[in-house]
Amino acid sequence: MLPSISSLLRNLLPIILVLQGVLVLEAQSPSLRVEDVSVYPGQSGVTTPIYGLSSDPVSGFQIAVSVDPDRILLSGFDLEAGVLGAINVDFTDSFVDIVEGEAGLVVIIDSEAPFDTSLPISTETHLVSLAFDAADWLIPSNQELISIENAVGTAALPSTILVEGTEVTTTLENGLLSVIEQNVLIAESTTGVAQLGDTDHEISIRGYNSEDLQGFSISLVYDPLVWEYSHVSIEGTITETAGAEFVEEFSNDAEGNVVLGVLLDILPPYSGQVIPATGIELELARFYFDVQPDLVESTISVIEFSPSVGSPTVDNVFVIDNQSIQPLKVDAVIEVEAVNIFLRGDADGDFYLDLSDVINNLVFMTGTCPECPDPTCLKALDVNDNGTIDLADGIQLVNYLYIFGPPPAAPFPEPGSDPTPDSLTCQR
Repeated sequence: MLPSISSLLRNLLPIILVLQGVLVLEAQSPSLRVEDVSVYPGQSGVTTPIYGLSSDPVSGFQIAVSVDPDRILLSGFDLEAGVLGAINVDFTDSFVDIVEGEAGLVVIIDSEAPFDTSLPISTETHLVSLAFDAADWLIPSNQELISIENAVGTAALPSTILVEGTEVTTTLENGLLSVIEQNVLIAESTTGVAQLGDTDHEISIRGYNSEDLQGFSISLVYDPLVWEYSHVSIEGTITETAGAEFVEEFSNDAEGNVVLGVLLDILPPYSGQVIPATGIELELARFYFDVQPDLVESTISVIEFSPSVGSPTVDNVFVIDNQSIQPLKVDAVIEVEAVNIFLRGDADGDFYLDLSDVINNLVFMTGTCPECPDPTCLKALDVNDNGTIDLADGIQLVNYLYIFGPPPAAPFPEPGSDPTPDSLTCQR
């Protein structure tokens, strides 16, 4: 018996729907999308991904973004984020207009036919990230638009996918910036970079409190091989202005930990002073650290919010309505540059003393080789550390190497910085 038409349709319907879905997928237009992002007021260094999708390999793309410049401060595009950080491209160009709140990016991945190095992005792919700072006066629970536009800038740059070098119709999807009502604790180096020999390198501690703050505790953990704790100050901060009545700190430099505890009102007449919820970041304190003098390599160092060592443990908390609240924590990341590191007597810069150092020292001192390049670290040639380079330096080095004479002055036998600064230069 032959099946009825209705039963045939019932059997074929799933296949038809699958085929229909495939056709819709194949016909799907290329797209660019900005991902939603959440920030707290005043948050800096924010990034949000921009995604692309195309059924055809992409030879390039253009991204045009606009925001409210009173609320979002654009800083550009992070080209190392996403797929661009892993591939070679033929051309990139970008611009940022902070006043107008506009930014544009042009990326040409493959500029010539047959476009065989075009980028396949048949699944949604993270192309780049948009970078910006959030304004201090953003209102918690509000949303701000991050628009991906058809035209920005004087050249009216459009957002589009390029296939075989040609702009194709591209679906654009905006992103939303959500402002969170979040207690935040931020550590930040005021200079961002420290150098060997620096003292009192300043770490500013800022807070964003969603409700009135009765007190707080801060516990910073640091690498004791890089830093030595110096002191803490609340001078000129909101903590001093609010009239904090209890301010105590203790440190454990061997373990790399410093703790600060603050209560605003613990003494009669108990007038209820607090750090008010102002809707903006406020500076709570400043910690100061010295760079360890025996650091010999540049490094990236993190001074982080972390529970204290030992007992009892002190954590990073805000005291709000007599309750300890854990804030969101943003650590300080600092580049520490170990510059002008040398080994006394090491004229050729190989961190090893031998006869070639004696020769280089004497050649420079006597000027017998005018065409020879000057040493990069004159301090290393000053073997006896008297602030000048003369015959006595070469003689002391020969005596040390061959007849058990006195060794070079510090830094020796390990490289380091000059413990007795003078006018001699060192560019290592």
